[in-house]
Amino acid sequence: MKKMQEMRKIIALCLTLVFMCASVAGFSGCGKKNTDDKGAILTIYLAGDPSNLNLDPGKMIYSSEEVKYLGLIYEGMMTMDENGRLQKGICKSYTITDDDANGVYKIDFTLKDTKWSDGIPVTADDFVYAWKRILDPAFASPAAPLLYDIKNARSVKNGDMTVDDLGVVSLDTTLLEVTFDHKIDYNKFLENLASISLVPLRGDTIDPAPNDWAKKPLTLLTDGPFKVTQMDYNKTTTLERSTYYLLSKDETNIFKYVKPYRIVLDFSRTLDQLTDAYAADNGDIFYLGNVPPAKYADYQSKAVLKDLLSTYSYHFNVNNPLFSKPEVRKALSIALDRNQIASIVGLGVKPATGIVPTGIIDTTTTTYFREVADKNGQLINPAGDMATAKSLLQTAGVTSGSFELKFRDNDTEKAVADYAVSVWQQLGFTVTETPMKGVQYGDDIYNTNYDVIGYDDQALGVDAFSVLAPFAKSFCGNVITFGNEGASTVSPYITGFQNDAYDSMIEDVFSTDNDNAARTQKLHDAEKALVDLAPIAPLYFNTSINITDKINGLSYSKFGYTVFTKANLPNYQQYATSDTTAAAAADTTT
Repeated sequence: MKKMQEMRKIIALCLTLVFMCASVAGFSGCGKKNTDDKGAILTIYLAGDPSNLNLDPGKMIYSSEEVKYLGLIYEGMMTMDENGRLQKGICKSYTITDDDANGVYKIDFTLKDTKWSDGIPVTADDFVYAWKRILDPAFASPAAPLLYDIKNARSVKNGDMTVDDLGVVSLDTTLLEVTFDHKIDYNKFLENLASISLVPLRGDTIDPAPNDWAKKPLTLLTDGPFKVTQMDYNKTTTLERSTYYLLSKDETNIFKYVKPYRIVLDFSRTLDQLTDAYAADNGDIFYLGNVPPAKYADYQSKAVLKDLLSTYSYHFNVNNPLFSKPEVRKALSIALDRNQIASIVGLGVKPATGIVPTGIIDTTTTTYFREVADKNGQLINPAGDMATAKSLLQTAGVTSGSFELKFRDNDTEKAVADYAVSVWQQLGFTVTETPMKGVQYGDDIYNTNYDVIGYDDQALGVDAFSVLAPFAKSFCGNVITFGNEGASTVSPYITGFQNDAYDSMIEDVFSTDNDNAARTQKLHDAEKALVDLAPIAPLYFNTSINITDKINGLSYSKFGYTVFTKANLPNYQQYATSDTTAAAAADTTT
């Protein structure tokens, strides 16, 4: 009897423990996560307010900050880690067919089971739509050359064929066939597909509002790990875990692919105030994607710097008679001391020594185009060369003139503009500075409504072709217009720049398919020619700053943006959500 009583006590104790495990969350050993625990809410400063930026990946990216957001909310067929290793994104598997005997060259892609942020499956048709949109003659996109290997792609972009002739077809909802009319460098093409510009898109939300769909959370449907649920200009933007990202219907582990529940982006305070809040270490802000230049020295030892594959440059409108001669443009460029400009900007940026930025690969993913080029002689002397600048102006017969310099309205670009103007005044020019905000800035870039304007030249691919090709008329991706007799006309690069010899160089690069060393050398030659023609004055290579000693599990893309998918904030339950953050992270979308 006594043994039986002891056995009953043991059974009762076991039952009690079972019930405790079923009802109490967060205890290790119970084997079940608390269903009310959705994960951490990370309040951070990532970059500028996305409501001021372009979140349409198919369009021109003129701010390196846009990439930081696009990389969080979209995912393409392929991705690339920070070391340049190609990885599968939405692609589950692919098969390359290289059949010389029958003239068949293609790649068949099978997609993973994943869904858009509204729960609709991502299909092969979504890739077909996005790529045909880029190659539509009526749509301007510098990403077009990344797709030119595809059968009939250039003819489609030039208006000689319709988009239905493009060698891209969905064979099934998850099977995409891409055909080529000759043997290509398949690995280069796969690398191109890691571009944020070539992600899938939803035609049913874009076509009704082609210019506005990416500005509102309700129509900004995305296929990446996070979705945009709230955008409040100059206050907050909220990104939330996409519950459909890579999750099939029977998945129950919400933390399997994306750990954080929400990322709240705070713009209600100045960068100085946010930096101070981070330093206070009171759980108010957990990550800084930038700091004020004056405070950078305090955080330099903690900062993780990544190349953003972009170059802040001044772009010359060559339709302005003052800038019609390359000697004038080059003089204005080389007169600038880029070491001093980099010092003004701070934040780990590097003075530009050419047009192709740091981080772009050379012949292999372990060699870098910029390093190879600079070893053979820097194309641009970062110290500046005022004497040669004056000599070039004398040769061109231009020793004075007036023009306007436009730039984004922020302290950094204003300081750089002040310096540039002071130098150009020494050359005899009168320059008016015009800081700009919002939509008008982007419109002026697209419409070439400027004399000189500053913005980021963002590489859309990981090799130099994606940077240099858009300066060639046949590879600029601009809109094609048709005359009364059906003749087509393509406008040149966005600055109005066009040079027949340079166009031929890029054409030669493109036709060098399967000799990577020869192709890369031709790209080095093309960059040298472009520096001499000087349609732009590259000033500094952008870097991404990542400061956090609170979040772990971060990783980085080859394109420089931070990947928050596996971000982990230890003991995140201890941080009380402030009223401001709670309001910003409300479930309702605006």
